[in-house]
Amino acid sequence: MECKNLESIDLEELLSVFNTSFSDYLIPFHLTLEQLKSKIETEKIEMSLSVGGFEAGQLVSFILHAEKIENGKRMVYNAGTGVVQEYRGQRLVRRMYDHILPVLKDRKTDVLMLEVLEENKIAIRAYTNLGFTISRKLLCFKGNIESSEKDAGVLVMEIENIEWDTFKSFWDIEPSWQNSVIVLEQMRKGCLILGAYQADGLVGYAIYNPTTKKIHQIAVDQNYRRKGIATKLFEVINQKVEGQPISINNVDDSSESSHAFLTKIGLENWISQFEMVHHLQPLV
Repeated sequence: MECKNLESIDLEELLSVFNTSFSDYLIPFHLTLEQLKSKIETEKIEMSLSVGGFEAGQLVSFILHAEKIENGKRMVYNAGTGVVQEYRGQRLVRRMYDHILPVLKDRKTDVLMLEVLEENKIAIRAYTNLGFTISRKLLCFKGNIESSEKDAGVLVMEIENIEWDTFKSFWDIEPSWQNSVIVLEQMRKGCLILGAYQADGLVGYAIYNPTTKKIHQIAVDQNYRRKGIATKLFEVINQKVEGQPISINNVDDSSESSHAFLTKIGLENWISQFEMVHHLQPLV
């Protein structure tokens, strides 16, 4: 078994192994080649920092890594780990990390991040043995938005330019990697940004993808909460998706108000996962 980075990997080969690896996953899913290319581009996956396990020259396992620098820290995110069924139980994930960790440390990577399904006890134990610890629980919601008669007295309009500084001032919690600024900047052409306005200006916003029916971010100014503004944003989204089911992933479990609100408007917390981190540099 040889481990090496994926700089020269053929994407068709990676796609085949990706889909085979996830075909019997707790939540099976399947990508097309275009979807894989989009994932690599939007999630900022770096093939030079990603690693594969090869048997007789054939890819049988992989870890896809993305990288960003935020607040002076270099962060690497595990955007997907897969091992084909015949090669499981051979500690390939550890062997791939043993190969790539020295590379990441040489790059002065501060922290590794990943997400793992709460039910995937085997993976959680494996990552814990590698030095990862659970940092927070993330909730995933889906369902049909229930309409409301409440009048929030706000005007909701599409926003052309993302006002990140203003948006961030509405946050209580940091978005997960797939809903982060660096990823949404790559996806913005495919997303619709809605702003909720009152006389004082922008008081709330939502970013969602009309194609996937997925809401990536929604937030309201702390001074304007519990006034029906988030409900109004969801109503407008519901109109635009013509009542079809929507999803919103990786809601921080510590935000009890978000959980209660999403349940109230008709969404179900259908699955949860843990965000895990591994600090490679001493914490100061």
